[in-house]
Amino acid sequence: MDDLQYSLDLFKHLGRRSVLPLVSRPISTICQAAATGDLPDLNNVQGDAIYLFPKNAENFVFFRINNVTSFRTALWSFKPTTAEDVKNNLISIAVAKANARDASSVPTVDIAQYQISFSRAGLYFLGVNEGTGDVRFDKRCMNDDKELIGDTKQWDPMFVKATPDPVNGSVRNDTGALHGVITVAGSSAETCTKASHDVIDLFGSSITVAGGKPVEGRARPPPYKGHEHFGFRDGISQPCLRGLVIPRAGQVQVDPGVIIMGYPGDPVRDNPTTKVKRPAWTKDGTILVFRKLEQSVISFEDYVQRNGPRWREFIPGGDISPPLNKQEAEDLFGARFIGRWKSGAPLAKCPFRDNQKMALDPDLINDFDYVVRDNPNISQYEPSDYHCPFTAHTRKIAPRNLNPFIDAKFLGSGSLVRAGLPYGDEVTDQERRDVASGSDELPRGLLFNCYMSDLDSGFVRHMIGYARNDYWPMTSLVPQKKGN
Repeated sequence: MDDLQYSLDLFKHLGRRSVLPLVSRPISTICQAAATGDLPDLNNVQGDAIYLFPKNAENFVFFRINNVTSFRTALWSFKPTTAEDVKNNLISIAVAKANARDASSVPTVDIAQYQISFSRAGLYFLGVNEGTGDVRFDKRCMNDDKELIGDTKQWDPMFVKATPDPVNGSVRNDTGALHGVITVAGSSAETCTKASHDVIDLFGSSITVAGGKPVEGRARPPPYKGHEHFGFRDGISQPCLRGLVIPRAGQVQVDPGVIIMGYPGDPVRDNPTTKVKRPAWTKDGTILVFRKLEQSVISFEDYVQRNGPRWREFIPGGDISPPLNKQEAEDLFGARFIGRWKSGAPLAKCPFRDNQKMALDPDLINDFDYVVRDNPNISQYEPSDYHCPFTAHTRKIAPRNLNPFIDAKFLGSGSLVRAGLPYGDEVTDQERRDVASGSDELPRGLLFNCYMSDLDSGFVRHMIGYARNDYWPMTSLVPQKKGN
């Protein structure tokens, strides 16, 4: 039995998970690759970036450092969860599920997991002045680039710097800067809360917790677990890091350096002409981007309900038999915003009605592209929005099969490992009545965090080259609008 089949068998009870470790057998090629330096050292990589923390709750403890000496002392006692630890945690969960009599009797594997990340301002405050090799990270805060990335609306005050500098960058200005964040993930809210208190106690007076308390994310309750507040299943399409993650049909496979610094795929490492080099201490590191994205759930639902009856205006031609009922029409309208149904099934494969069976099959849910093969009037060799709009979220942010216009390797080089959880309470009937009477919605949304080895290749490309680009995805080499 090879490593792939062994891993598939081991994790067969975690089939809904988008990232599963490729577990090595004794004297395996994976071990050999790690020994030659082609793969990251799992004991030296913090745990969320490769395999994603298994969690039902996650707290983000943003902080400023008060005293460098006492902070360094506490940091020596802080034990981050490694990627190797996460792999072993996932094995424990898989074994518990395999040994359970039925789904209702699966015991909870009580787990607390930790990692720590520093801002550039935080590294400077600690006296780490050497550049990381990422020019944007070394000079600029996200607040400096809010116009560049199109995020000019109201920010949570915790993340607003009083003196951003969109021209030169403001990381050297420590006033109001956050120095870092400790991520705490738990199998339950109780475990996560206790672990957060423990880590805050560990650092004590050496830090000030921004906002006075952690930013809390919680998985939604059944039957919505794994779905964000708009109702769509989240975290489905993740890159497969070669040699580390079980590859699934349709999944983008990338070299580990796209996410982890210092390995093949890292654009700084792989560029022989650049004068920028990474210092040795950055190896096995990654860049974390965190965003607190508020969602107006009741407003979204109202918009979908009002426009769902117009389904005949925006679906491809042809009869749908039987015609869509009211709920199906609303679901389709929402799915065309996202590119997937709420179940996660891709619109490209089921363009009119949801397909729950496809959504539950890890070998089908990502095995698709946007080529139209069922209509002789549409070329298979040109991009088409016949089944899925070009503007659908997943089609813009996670583009597929853009050859010959865009090379697949370029698309893969911009991959992100995405994590995070919803925040805020569930919508109640009382809140709906209050909003109908003129009250504001309660705060809720998504605590989004993602990982990459290079900001401009990853997050910034996604925001500027993909999301904000009205001409993306590319659909032709022939201009459709010509000037005089």
